[in-house]
Parts: sequence; structure tokens; C-alpha cells
Amino acid sequence: MKFLSKLLLGLVAFTLVLSTSCNDVDTPEGGNNLMKSQENEVYHEWNNVFMEVERYAAAYRPGPAPRALAYLGLSAYEACLGGMPDYQSLQYRLGISDMPAVQTNLYWPEVINASYGYLMNKFFENVTFKDKAGLTLDKQQFLRLIETKEKELRERFRQNTVETILNNSEAHGREVASAVWRFSTTDPVGYNAHLNPFPVENKPVNTCDWVATDPQISLRGMYAQWGGARRFGLNQIDMDALKAPFTCDDGKNSINYQQAWEMYVIANEARSNPKGEMECIAEFWSDDRVGWTFSPAPRFIAIADQIVQKENLNLETTCVLYAQIGMALNDASVIAWYNKYKYDLERPITYIKRNIDPGFTVPWLGFTPPFPAYPSGHSTFGYAGVGILEYFVGPNYSFTDHCHEQRTDFCGTPRSFNTLRTLAYENAFSRLPLAVHWRIDMEGGEFCGLLAAKRIHELPWKK
Repeated sequence: MKFLSKLLLGLVAFTLVLSTSCNDVDTPEGGNNLMKSQENEVYHEWNNVFMEVERYAAAYRPGPAPRALAYLGLSAYEACLGGMPDYQSLQYRLGISDMPAVQTNLYWPEVINASYGYLMNKFFENVTFKDKAGLTLDKQQFLRLIETKEKELRERFRQNTVETILNNSEAHGREVASAVWRFSTTDPVGYNAHLNPFPVENKPVNTCDWVATDPQISLRGMYAQWGGARRFGLNQIDMDALKAPFTCDDGKNSINYQQAWEMYVIANEARSNPKGEMECIAEFWSDDRVGWTFSPAPRFIAIADQIVQKENLNLETTCVLYAQIGMALNDASVIAWYNKYKYDLERPITYIKRNIDPGFTVPWLGFTPPFPAYPSGHSTFGYAGVGILEYFVGPNYSFTDHCHEQRTDFCGTPRSFNTLRTLAYENAFSRLPLAVHWRIDMEGGEFCGLLAAKRIHELPWKK
């Protein structure tokens, strides 16, 4: 009997140890696995939806789109902190007063799915959608795309975890997203700005001040108020750190004339050879036209998505990456538009018509974006996006961009780069053969974009 008792006690002890050990294992069925052990597919799915919906969203570029990406990434990050023990909430740094408590024992892909589904619907529910010809499209088809994707992913995730945990995961994702949405509505400048994208009448004072170049679009400056929208990392000193552009000078020996002439020559080279390198660069990076492609800031989410898939980054790394790049792109839009209207520099086409060639027109694109030149938004977005990506994959990462592969309506052949910084440079340079920017606009955008990325990366992400 004594031997039997000892044997039974031993078996009980072994069972308890085995039970404890099994409870500590990261298993999707238990829901308590860490983000590091899970795949990133949920982000790939939602990025595709965002790109498709935003492509047709009228007046959503250039500022509202990166703003939406910032809150989408932030919400998923905050909702998943229970699966990322090395990271901490930014709610107190950002001033979010009613963020739900961190939860563990959840199925994180469903948390992200619920968060994205809730917020993406909110950000697009009162947007007007238009096709390539400018005709208004049925809004409901885009909202249904969002709704369908959330349901589709939830059904897929049901195979990976138990129903109770799936329901808890959905509820937590939506609860955090709701808090983040309420926070987004407290930004008086950014919230619903797409409903009035031309709020201020433009009144040029000096010869080189910006004037509208396409009266058919508007005589007002687009998003003139955007420099006051919420930013997540940049401070006011940063906002005013960009040096002033060159002073107004129409003389042939001036830097103004030299840079205008450079753009004039490059743009005419692109015009003279529609299938040549300059024209392909201009078309490949344009992303200006509603209904044609996603806009310039989300382009760097599409680039990030390719890198995430190629490197098979785990869910934790992917979550942090998209939170940071979304917030950096948001801040890039704010600092760029703040300085555009602060310095109010005319577009080079205006200078060229006044001093070089009165009959000059913009090739391919056919219009100049309706806001001042300095700094370039394209350049600022590109360097902000690449600035964040370099923190994750390093400065020497080679990359081929397949964003517009198989497009036949413009030059979409994939382009390869030895480094991401080289990619950012070509994106910025593309505005010269497109005939909408000075070289100084490129350089100003590089400064602003890298600064935005640096400030976001410096936020207290880790404990």
C-alpha cells in the first residue's frame, strides 16, 4: 500500500507538471500565444483593402489618407500589447484618456482584424468615391468590401482558436478601435477635413508667391489648414526647422532660374521620349490621380507590405512597423503642408511661363497639384516611409518595387534599387520630369521626412 501511495503521488505530481508545462506553451488554440509566434497575413489582407478603397476616395489625398493609416496602425498596436510584453502603451504620451486595459489570452490576428474593420469603416463612411473619369461611384460597394473582409477573416480565424477566445478578441479589438476613433475626432483640423479640402482663399502678395495653376480644380489652396492637424512625434521646433527656400529672383544668374531651367530640360526630355527612362520614372511614382492608383503616402505602405511578405516578419514586428510608418506618414503630411503654406513658394511652371517659355505645359500628368511647392509632399512621404523601414531592415536593404506591375495605362515595369534611400531619392526626383517641383522641393522633403521618421521612432515604444 505504501508503494502504491507513493506511485499515485508521483503520477499526480507528474500530471501537474505536465499540465503547467502545456499551459505555458504558445498555442493558437489557447489564445495566449505571443505575437512573435504568429504570422503577418492579417496585415497583408487589410493593406490590400485599404489600397483599393483609398484609390477611389476623392479629396482623401494628400493628408487624410496618411492620417487614417496612423490611427489604424496605432489602434492595432494598442490592442495587441497583451501579446507584446516588451512594448508599452503610448496612450499617456498621446493623451488618450479612455484606452481600455491591456488584455492577454487573446487571438491576436482577430484582434487586429476587428480593429481594422471597425476603424476603416469609420474613416471611409462619409467619403465620396470617384472613378478615373471623375464620375461618382456607389459608396456602399467600398463599405461592403471592408465589411466582407472582416467577416471573411473572422471565419478563417475560427479554425485556429476556440469560440470564446475569438469573441473576446473581436470585442477587445473593437473596443480599443472605438477609443482610438474618439481620440481621432478630437483633432479639430484633421477630423473630416476631406469634406472641405479647399477652405482658404489664396491671396498671393509677392511675385514668387504660389498661385493656382489650374482654375478648373480651384483657385484656393488645397489643405491650407493641414499644418495644424494632429502630429504624433514632431514638436513645434521641428515644424519650424526647415530652412527658407531661395528668395524671389527672376534673373538668369539666380538659383531660381537655374533650378527652373533644370526642371524644364528634364521635363522636355521626358516629353520627347514617352517610353524613355525619364517618362517612366515620372509615371511610376506619380500616384496623383484619383481612380488610377493609391495616393503617394499609402504607396509606402504598399512598399512596406512587399518587404513584410518577402522577409516573413512575425506579427509583433509587423504590428510595430505599421504603427510607426503610419504615424510617420501622418507627421510627414503635417510638416510638409505646414511649410508649404508658411513659405508659399510658387510652382516652377509659373516661373517658367514668366521667364523661360510662356507656352510650357506639364507633360503626362497634365496638371500641377493645387498647393505650394516647397517642400515636396512626394519627397517628404518617401523619406518618412523609408526612414522607418530602415530601422527594421537596415540602410543597405536592396528592393524591387512591384507596386504597379502589369499596368498598361502607364509605365508600371518594376524598378530595382540597391538601397531604400535610393528608392526614396528616385521617388522625390520623379517630380522633376513630371514638371511639378523644383530640386529644392526634393531636398526640403528629404529633411522633413527623415525628421518625421526619427521622431516617431524615438517615441517610448519599449518598456
